[in-house]
Amino acid sequence: MRIEVQQQGRSARASVDGRLDAAWTDTFAARMDELVRAGADTIVVDASRLSFLSSLGIRCLITLSQRLRAVGGSFRLADPSDSVRKVIDIARLGPILLVSSNHAIAAPVTAVAFSGDGFTGERRVLDDRAQARVEPIEPSSAPQAWRGGASTIFLGYAALASAAADARGRFGECMAIAGALAVQPTDSPEHHFMDQGNGAMPAWIHAGLDVSGAMRHFAHVEAVDDRGAAVSAIVRACIAAEKGPVAVAIAGLSAGLCGAAARTSPDGWTAPLDPRDGDGVRKRLRFTGEPSWIGESTLIGGIAGAPGCGVPGLVPLAEGVHAHLHGLACAFRALPRDATPLATIARQLVLEQPIRGIVHLVDDPRPDGAGQSRVRRACVWWSPLSGGAR
Repeated sequence: MRIEVQQQGRSARASVDGRLDAAWTDTFAARMDELVRAGADTIVVDASRLSFLSSLGIRCLITLSQRLRAVGGSFRLADPSDSVRKVIDIARLGPILLVSSNHAIAAPVTAVAFSGDGFTGERRVLDDRAQARVEPIEPSSAPQAWRGGASTIFLGYAALASAAADARGRFGECMAIAGALAVQPTDSPEHHFMDQGNGAMPAWIHAGLDVSGAMRHFAHVEAVDDRGAAVSAIVRACIAAEKGPVAVAIAGLSAGLCGAAARTSPDGWTAPLDPRDGDGVRKRLRFTGEPSWIGESTLIGGIAGAPGCGVPGLVPLAEGVHAHLHGLACAFRALPRDATPLATIARQLVLEQPIRGIVHLVDDPRPDGAGQSRVRRACVWWSPLSGGAR
């Protein structure tokens, strides 16, 4: 099989010469996946030289169509050969798989430019009255039951256990958005996740930040080069747009996450973590060492503001940006560019994709440092934080 591809932004056109059968379906699917990872969500395949379409090939085409429709895009065949059209007609899949000459084009949503160091994009208002607030949860010998809901972000240390007593010694990095929670336990290599709506086991909180409220803005951003855009640059742009501290969530294609995760359960730490105590830090935390999970999907959430903004729980992240952010990496999944609810995306990534890791984001831009967390493209939601200096 020979596959030729042309891509321009979100649209791609491919021409296929050969057979889409058991021998070539995986090759074709892999090439289409490369286009999706490169940002294409509308793909048209010139099938005039596609000589054969097997049942396995049909399944591949349907899967691609469903995958792109789920993110507001489309996958269709144009000018199929007579043999391929006959197969599609028999299966009654023409309305799903073939290009329609009267396909309606949706009118664009009004948006304004949103750009920063290393990225460009557009933003729009979701709810001009939305506002978020943050509540610190201090370490306690008595763990709290997590009660997250559809408009809540939690980041900190948590454990899944049938009772509070069973959670002791098992707390690890946690991020929860919109009722979908994931934990990286310190006593197990397996990641735990749950759906707040039907989770079979409750989650217990040792310490962290609980952020509640709706999101005011949505943006879709693209990095200007293959290195990706620094997460700190995107957050800085959100702070500038809001002219104050923000609650923020980012979902997109990872160009590498840098951070730290608890090595031992924090409820066993006998003293506060002292950054000046290198040996103590290494005993309690493990670091990525270099940008990790490149090419996977990522979900990032937390709070941020300028130095001195008055919001509790913030630490220096980059020049002019103090933040407390957690990042979750999971198996790649294409995401929509339109203003999809954060809850929908969070549940898809946390509950439906294999989780690779969870870290507290820590940037180290020194020449010999671990680097900066970056994304190649992303959906961004943010809202002003109440309680900080404006």
